[in-house]
Amino acid sequence: MAVPRTKTAVRALLGAHGFHPRKLHGQNFLVDGNLIDAIVRTAEVGREDCVLEVGTGTGILTDALADRAGFVLSCDLDGRLQSIARALRAWPAHVEFACEDVLAGKHRLNPVVLERWAEGAGEGMGLKVVSNLPYAVATPFLANLLWEGVPVRDAFVLVQKEAAERFTARTGTAEYGPVSVAVRLLAEAATLRTVGPSVFWPTPKVESALLHLRPRDAGRARSLAEAGLPGLLREAFRHRRKSLRKTFPESRLRGAGIEPGARPQEVEPEAWLRLLTVPPP
Repeated sequence: MAVPRTKTAVRALLGAHGFHPRKLHGQNFLVDGNLIDAIVRTAEVGREDCVLEVGTGTGILTDALADRAGFVLSCDLDGRLQSIARALRAWPAHVEFACEDVLAGKHRLNPVVLERWAEGAGEGMGLKVVSNLPYAVATPFLANLLWEGVPVRDAFVLVQKEAAERFTARTGTAEYGPVSVAVRLLAEAATLRTVGPSVFWPTPKVESALLHLRPRDAGRARSLAEAGLPGLLREAFRHRRKSLRKTFPESRLRGAGIEPGARPQEVEPEAWLRLLTVPPP
């Protein structure tokens, strides 16, 4: 049986197994083979890449990666769905599957997945993420990827368009938040293309985007995380419509050069770094 590359084929495959997509798991499957090929080309996947795919789904992206990458680890928390994909072809030895959640809680990546991914990297190979990320996992996965300082060369991921906008947001915009600050301090991010709902089944009610994320400094990321910057940002943006004096003492804000009447989305990333170094009174 071939890996399905169309909506008709995906529906037939899952129907034959009595499998119904679960909204809770964000199971909106890619059903456009041409888009898959375009994503893999854009990501420039080659034999020097050790690729992590989050969300095996029906195996359409796994299949394309298998033909190009040096190593592929495809993880999915739905064991039944992954077993369907694994039975579709004779997978080469450099493709491995893990029935695992990529997250170990909201603010931490699953160490089992990270270890298996790193073990797949042979000499001269680098870590790369290429995924159609389930909507619910996209932001915490990418944010933790940055804060934990995982030495990733690039991530090319399909995410909800609104999530992509948060990663690329500038200061002063409604989309600007903790992940925007993380990207500005630790990475480069760009939206490469917008994708309509019709390339997925079941069809979502939102548009998606192909996001390119390139981390810059793993050591700095780990240092800032250990210093508590992720938690400080979460606390600050918890009340994003209120002035910062509602969250932090005015003396601390002024010590960091931040106007106490400012709202979180008005503060530049470098100012958050200064606030981190000013102790509470």
